Amino acid sequence: MESLEFLGAGPGDYRIGVLALANDQVIERDLGRMLPPEILTYTSRIAFSGDCTLENLSDMTSALTTAAGLLNPEVALDAVLFGCTSGSIALGCDGVRALIQDICPDVLVVNPIDAACAAFAHLGTRRLNLVTPYEPELANLMARCFSERGLEIVNRFDFGIVQSADISRITPEAIRTAAGNLPTDGVDATFMPCTDFQSLYVLEDIETATGLPAISSNSALVWALLNSLNVASRVPGFGLLLAPNIETASPIWRKENATN
Repeated sequence: MESLEFLGAGPGDYRIGVLALANDQVIERDLGRMLPPEILTYTSRIAFSGDCTLENLSDMTSALTTAAGLLNPEVALDAVLFGCTSGSIALGCDGVRALIQDICPDVLVVNPIDAACAAFAHLGTRRLNLVTPYEPELANLMARCFSERGLEIVNRFDFGIVQSADISRITPEAIRTAAGNLPTDGVDATFMPCTDFQSLYVLEDIETATGLPAISSNSALVWALLNSLNVASRVPGFGLLLAPNIETASPIWRKENATN
């Protein structure tokens, strides 16, 4: 047999599967900006269209497992990111993990809800301002999920989007304004859920305006992934959670420490 000594292990030190909704236009761009070059991502799309409602999200079980089965079968994955915050609520974080691990046994599964809650614990956060793209039923369910985990939603703004394809069309400027207009008294941080929400590039603007840490679903996903892989988790430009030279955020970074 001809020698294949010229073959190596393949590109990348870490290989990450990404499961994104078919109409998500934001998550891959965000991951590409935050993840270091030694982490390669392989994206598979979950069939989804129409309204972003609890009923439709709860019906994605079959599409999720199909998409997981299409992740690159030629490589051993170090982790799978589930790129849907509202889907994590609708299916349950444990349910999402079980569905993915049924196709990719024993793989580390990172979802936006668990990632965000871990980030809140790291920052010493218990009281949140919440800015969502969702319609009220879904936003209420998300707020209840956080409340059940011991977090308090102090103030909330919902854009009220029903058509899922419209979520990515909400401008960063609109998100920044909505977050900046919420009261900050008694609040520890601002969270903007949804992996298809263009909030990443205004996180630092929101922090400057409010004096509160600002976290998006995608920044939380990256922070949790990098920490799970023991990869340096400091990425400048995307908020306190990923900022360099900050070993811990306790006591909570408050508005008196904001840059004016």
